[in-house]
Amino acid sequence: MDSTKNDNRSREALFSIEGVNREWAAVLDLGVCSSLPRGYELTSIDPSDFYLLVSGSLKLSCLAEDGHERVVMIIGAGTLFGEIAHLHLSALHQHSLRTLEPCEVARFPMKLLEDENFYRSHPHLIRSLVHSLGIKAGAFFAQLFDSGLVEVDGRVCRWLYQQWKQHGCRRVCSPGLSQGDAAAMLGIHRSSLCRVIRELRQAGIVGKFSRRTLEINDPQALAGRACSGRHMT
Repeated sequence: MDSTKNDNRSREALFSIEGVNREWAAVLDLGVCSSLPRGYELTSIDPSDFYLLVSGSLKLSCLAEDGHERVVMIIGAGTLFGEIAHLHLSALHQHSLRTLEPCEVARFPMKLLEDENFYRSHPHLIRSLVHSLGIKAGAFFAQLFDSGLVEVDGRVCRWLYQQWKQHGCRRVCSPGLSQGDAAAMLGIHRSSLCRVIRELRQAGIVGKFSRRTLEINDPQALAGRACSGRHMT
């Protein structure tokens, strides 16, 4: 995916970011690369380092005190992560980073972001970093807006419409997420998501929805419901 698609996605409630920092692959010699298996949880991230996901994908989740998980971001290959903790000082929040497939990760020392010579020698990499930070900030704001001001029906429709755009506006795509996964990402109960999907299916707007197949039969009608956020019952 290119950065333009990620810019569009930054305005959506939930999103994946991929490829926006691909230029950093040119300086892998400044970092240390390692391979991670699928399902690996990165719990020992050193705050003095930041990372480039060279290949594979990660799931970023926030964890509530009761253990409830809210998936907020899917990180794809060619994306930096772990940099925000250094650039923004705030109270620590529980979060989880877990690999969704085998991954190759490059670890860079955070001191690179304090090195003026590095800035002068690699201005395109710093521009790439600022670009991805802007995308993430916009996406996080959109998530806060949706979770506080948009009804469940609207949130589900926005996410489905995002999937349609993200997969090239094709009628049938493979979301890679089950309905349970989607409900967790949206921060809603699975039964609420199933209700909305059932009503959309009865209206002829969507068809099958499984991990491998999502059918969007009427994207214009879906967009209208996503923008209005109105109830469908």
